[in-house]
Amino acid sequence: MFLKILAGVMVLFFVTTGAFAEFTGPGAASGGNILIKEILTKPVNNMWVTIKGKILRKVAPEKYIFSDGTGEITVDIDDGYFPFNRPVTPQTIIEISGEVNSDLFHLEIDVRQVIIIGDVNTPPKQDKPKSK
Repeated sequence: MFLKILAGVMVLFFVTTGAFAEFTGPGAASGGNILIKEILTKPVNNMWVTIKGKILRKVAPEKYIFSDGTGEITVDIDDGYFPFNRPVTPQTIIEISGEVNSDLFHLEIDVRQVIIIGDVNTPPKQDKPKSK
């Protein structure tokens, strides 16, 4: 009896959590993957964006200049969002997700997630040769 109830609850959980999925591709209102030049051309306040690129330099506490090769934008990254025990340098390719903050005098992205994609100067890992 207990297992039937548990199985029913689990099925209900998995069916209802699918309702929170969201399409973030072309045409989606939430922004999804986007280029910095698109944000700079037509900023939409509070739009959620995901961009890949590099942090070029720090300009103030928790403020950085970020570039994806199409433009540069200020990003606000709280220290807690950087990956633990993994340094991020200007050669590190990262993906950031956050909200566009735009008003008459100021445009930046308030970052809520940082994912390390790779490092330009780090050679790919090679498998150790197998011993016979």
